Amino acid sequence: MRFDTAAIFGGFSMALLAPSVLACERECQVNVSRAFADKYEILSNQYFTLLNQKVEASFFYGIPNNPLNPTESADVLKTMSDSITGAQEAWSKTIFQTVFDTIFKDEPKFKGDCNVPHRVNQPPRGVNWTMPDCHNMDYICGNPPSICHFMPMIKTRIVKKLTTQLQDRVNGDDSDVYVSFIGPALQNILGGTPKLTAHLKTLHANLNQILESVRDELATFADDENWKPEWDMEIKWLLLTFP
Repeated sequence: MRFDTAAIFGGFSMALLAPSVLACERECQVNVSRAFADKYEILSNQYFTLLNQKVEASFFYGIPNNPLNPTESADVLKTMSDSITGAQEAWSKTIFQTVFDTIFKDEPKFKGDCNVPHRVNQPPRGVNWTMPDCHNMDYICGNPPSICHFMPMIKTRIVKKLTTQLQDRVNGDDSDVYVSFIGPALQNILGGTPKLTAHLKTLHANLNQILESVRDELATFADDENWKPEWDMEIKWLLLTFP
């Protein structure tokens, strides 16, 4: 059997010379995930602020003739506020991994070959991708323009997951925020403030109702009224800086 040497060499040369598009590698994945996570942390912090405001306004609701003096009441509310801060800090530590997994591990994940079919040319080292690259990279794969192109879908996926997680965290007195933070704070308050012991059921009911009201508020988490349009461009420009 005879082989056409020129044809073989020509095909090999074309394969070598064809523009190869690189993926969003680890540094890109981490920095892009962090950029998203930072924005969603800003938005989720608003709900912990809301939770703190509701506790401050309604913690003593239903207790006639508050038995505590102003200083004691302030100390109680400070203890509750500190517990909410702890819950907020614990939640914030989880956002990055949720975002990372949503983009790069959940299906359809933004990984894999971006060369077939050909849509964009890899820019030279030190040169950024462009917004036209973002527009043209119209299928899901692993390069920055693909992530840029599908940002609306990515945001929808992230928000859906974060909303579910946040709602679970404040879903009444068997939720993480209550069991791990607010509940223990209430027990500490009762231990140091015997005047409130007789009102345990009322205080518990108040906290449970407050948590459920915050859960309901989360239905609009990161919606168009809360997500700032300039954040989209900020993240897109960051994406396009990676090879």
